[in-house]
Amino acid sequence: MKSFMTILSIFTLMFNSNFVKAETSGLFIGNSFTCGSAAKYYRADSVTDLNNEGIGGVPALFKSFTQQAGLNYDVYLETKSGSALDFHLENKSAEISIQASDQLVTHGFSTLDSNKLGDPTLLVETAVKMSSFLQQLNQNAEVFLSATWSRANLVCKVNRHWLFTHIEKWH
Repeated sequence: MKSFMTILSIFTLMFNSNFVKAETSGLFIGNSFTCGSAAKYYRADSVTDLNNEGIGGVPALFKSFTQQAGLNYDVYLETKSGSALDFHLENKSAEISIQASDQLVTHGFSTLDSNKLGDPTLLVETAVKMSSFLQQLNQNAEVFLSATWSRANLVCKVNRHWLFTHIEKWH
């Protein structure tokens, strides 16, 4: 009887969702747009914040969607408000490398470059370096980049980079 209970306990642990690795892992790297200002702490317990700040945000919303769709994802995030992608590469590589993920969503600064509004040069260079770094962690990783958001303050005022430019050209 003791052997049966031991085997039953082992199977229970093996198939308990807390001990089973997800089929797919996803990592979100970004700033306050990734945190999701209003949803910053939403379901923080459902994702792993690599900075240990208790953030849930958009990654937690994504995790919720995967659960509703019957998908099995482990979701991680590494975020810093007000930062561009180059910040994460230069300052958070150790945190990012903790989890080699299958799918990665990276988010650049909303103005492309905080020092040169609308100039994509730094973002493009950093995106290439970040993708290479992430694919060294997992050669099969899919890396996605989100770069800009529609910002009325960049199109509706005189002397702004995107003045009178159609929204479809903002990326």
